[in-house]
Amino acid sequence: MALPKMSVPHYTVELPSTGEKLNMRPYLVKEEKVLMIALESNDPVQISEAVRSIIQTCYDLKSMDELTVFDVEMLFLQLRAKSVGEEMKIQIKCKDEECGTMNPLSINIDDIKVLKPEDSNNTILFGGSEGIGIKMKYPTAEVIGKLNPENIESVQGIMDLIVDCIESIFDNENVYNAKNEKRSDLVEFIENLSSEQFKLVQAFFQDSPSVAYSDVFKCKKCGLENEVELKGLNSFFS
Repeated sequence: MALPKMSVPHYTVELPSTGEKLNMRPYLVKEEKVLMIALESNDPVQISEAVRSIIQTCYDLKSMDELTVFDVEMLFLQLRAKSVGEEMKIQIKCKDEECGTMNPLSINIDDIKVLKPEDSNNTILFGGSEGIGIKMKYPTAEVIGKLNPENIESVQGIMDLIVDCIESIFDNENVYNAKNEKRSDLVEFIENLSSEQFKLVQAFFQDSPSVAYSDVFKCKKCGLENEVELKGLNSFFS
């Protein structure tokens, strides 16, 4: 005789980038086990793969490839809240160098928001009478997954990320869809930018939305008032 199976509740969660409504169920012990093993490894790649796997399993998603990084971050946090509770407990180090005491900090997941700069713009104009510019798109889970984590902050890693996030290039006469252009041509376009023009492209990534949380706490040992700003999913795994 088959053993009984318990029913699992379902919730509706909004996708930050588009506002689309998704159905979600809490993760189960077997899925939490995969996450805990990944966290114990302290391997960013293993943690990322575990997070993606759990999201794919617990949400009614056909594919994660087009989800932005901040979509993945918020979907996981919402999933974690419904699975094990809204409160997260992490350790934060006192900023006083002579103290350095680790302080416990409780965070309500509902207080974690997607930080979107008000003046963020994915269309970059490079000036000149030709009207040349570039339209970018935020990094997706697929793009980040393809990058070598050991080289992501290298010159080549940054170049790969930029090229993968080009949506189109345009001038006064035409719009060139990046999907229809050779990768080598896209690389050449970026490499031919001036330093000032390249900084505009870098700024787009620096201003990309991300899950964020800010608070103030008093160190339990020295009494110093610390301001804490957490940004990005990995900050909440401390």
